[in-house]
Amino acid sequence: MTRSGLRLQRLGSARATLVGLGSLVILAGLLLWLAPNEKTLGAGIKPVYLHVALTWTGLVGLTVSALAGLSLLITARPGLDRWAQTIGWVAFGFFAAGFLLSLLASQMNWGGLAWGEPRNLTALNTLAIGLSVQIVNGWPIPLRGRGLLRLLPAAGYGLSAAAAPLILHPRNPIATSSSFGIQFAFFGMFAVCLLAASWLVLYLHSQGASLPRPPMSAAAD
Repeated sequence: MTRSGLRLQRLGSARATLVGLGSLVILAGLLLWLAPNEKTLGAGIKPVYLHVALTWTGLVGLTVSALAGLSLLITARPGLDRWAQTIGWVAFGFFAAGFLLSLLASQMNWGGLAWGEPRNLTALNTLAIGLSVQIVNGWPIPLRGRGLLRLLPAAGYGLSAAAAPLILHPRNPIATSSSFGIQFAFFGMFAVCLLAASWLVLYLHSQGASLPRPPMSAAAD
C-alpha cells in the first residue's frame, strides 16, 4: 500500500474520525462563543453563522459531486461514481442542516418561519432534487446516466438562486460587513464545516458507506 493510501486509511479509521470530528465540533462551539454579536440582530446572529457555514459547505459538496458527475458522464469510471455518491450524501446532509438552522434563525430574529420566501423555496427544491438524485443513483442505471443526474442539484440551485428575488436574505452581507470579527467568524465556521465534511467523506468512502452498487455489467453503458 502506498503512503498516501495508508494516510487515508488512518484518517478513515473510526477512532480517528470520532476524535477529529469531536475536536472540530468543540472548535466550532468555541468560534460561536467568541463570535461577535451584530448591531441589529444581537445574539441572533449566532445561528446565522452556523447556518451560512453549513449551507456553503453543502453547496461546495454539491458542486464537487456535479464535477465528478460530469467526469463520470465522459469517462464512465466506476470509482468516480462511488466518490460522487458519497460526496452527494454528505453534501445533502450539510445543506439540509443549514436549512434547518435557517428556520431557527428566522424564528429567533423575525418571530416566524417564512416558508414562501424565495431563497427558502430554492433550498427546499434543492433538497428535493438532491435526495431524488441520491436515491435514483442507487438503482441499476448506466454510469453515464448517473453522471448526468449528478449535475441536477447544483445546476438547479444555481438557476433558482439567480432568479430568486432577495427579500429576507441580504445580498453578500459578509463581504460588505465592516466588522473584521464578523467576517472572521463566518469564514472560520465555514472552514471548520468544510474540514468536517471532507473528513466525513473520507471516512464513509473508506468504509464503503455509499449506497450498494449493482453489478458492473448492469451499470455500465
